[in-house]
Amino acid sequence: MGSADEQVSGPGDERPKGPRRRLLGPWTFLILILAGAILVYIYRDEPLEDREDRRERPPVAVELAPAATVNLLDTVRGGGTLEPVQKVEIKPEASGKVKAVHFQEGGFVSENKLLFELEEQKLLRRLSAQEAALEEARAEADNLRRNYQRFSMLRQQEVISEEEYDRIRTDLDAAEARVRRLRAEVEHVREEIHDTIIRAPFDGYVSERLVDPGTFVSKGEILTVLYQVDPLKISFFLPEKYAGRTSLGQEVRITVSAYPDETFSGKVGYISPSIDESTRKFRIRANIANPEQKLRPGFFARAVLILGLREESVVVPEKSLVPIRDGYMVFTVDKENNRARTQRVSIGMRRPGLVEILDGVSRNDTVVAAGHMQLEDGSQVEIVEEWSEEWAREMENFFPPGESRTAEKGREG
Repeated sequence: MGSADEQVSGPGDERPKGPRRRLLGPWTFLILILAGAILVYIYRDEPLEDREDRRERPPVAVELAPAATVNLLDTVRGGGTLEPVQKVEIKPEASGKVKAVHFQEGGFVSENKLLFELEEQKLLRRLSAQEAALEEARAEADNLRRNYQRFSMLRQQEVISEEEYDRIRTDLDAAEARVRRLRAEVEHVREEIHDTIIRAPFDGYVSERLVDPGTFVSKGEILTVLYQVDPLKISFFLPEKYAGRTSLGQEVRITVSAYPDETFSGKVGYISPSIDESTRKFRIRANIANPEQKLRPGFFARAVLILGLREESVVVPEKSLVPIRDGYMVFTVDKENNRARTQRVSIGMRRPGLVEILDGVSRNDTVVAAGHMQLEDGSQVEIVEEWSEEWAREMENFFPPGESRTAEKGREG
């Protein structure tokens, strides 16, 4: 006999049959994990093109620009305040009352333009008296000279004594000295009268007048200030690394806020012989031509010193650059299959909108100018716009029409 726990099922036992509970055991999970690892290993080295084809990603809309060649000006930037080459304080050389003012404050005056007149009536009367005294002294000297000649003959004949002869000669010397003194005084008064007329020593702009007609002014008192404006000078500082590339006569071009579309040029006229120890910079000064007197002393100017010219440099749009950890890259496009490829580049001169490529891109390459943010190596592209061959020329907008149409290097001084 069986135990009480044993259940014998007979033919009549109708126990319901449900699904088996342990269909997925530990071995089943292990098999699935191994299968996934195998799939990853198989597709790890699958070509990028096959994966892109299987994904069927839509093409990325891009703008293309051809690499161009331009002449690049090697420049360094600086800034400074325009100053007059000459600034003169107009002062009288004689004291007197201001009779008239003959200029417009802040206006332009030419060389020898009459600026001030001082009262000269007292000087004229003084001159008249001095001239009368001079004529009297000359008459007295002439008379003594005739006596001297007569006494000389008498002395040779020993008619008069040596003492009488010496006396007449002394009188003549004193009379001639008085003539010379009065002549000098007359010339001095005439110079004082001439000094009552004050003229501009050179072309320039005058500041406000500091005295009014009727004011008594002393010798040496400042009446106004005259500024020479053609040329003007500008001084600015450059890092010491440019000391070996800077020389007298190099061209400097400036722009000012008052005339944003115009460029003014000049030449380097001074280079500091020493380097400032605190800033490690040196000062240069250039004279800027200003024949139309548009520039004014005190204008702040942005200056560009031209160090040299690099011809036929390969350039691409500045926004084509993609920063990477240790430099830059660009996307080039093969028009046969419209696929983008990454290309690492070495850059040189740079300015807004334009960058020189030293290595990585050649003249015949086409780069992505816009739309590269969604690109990766091998992406299919859709060309929505293609820049013209002259895009680089159109972006050379630093110099106004009429100047040499070249690009520039935009390094700060």
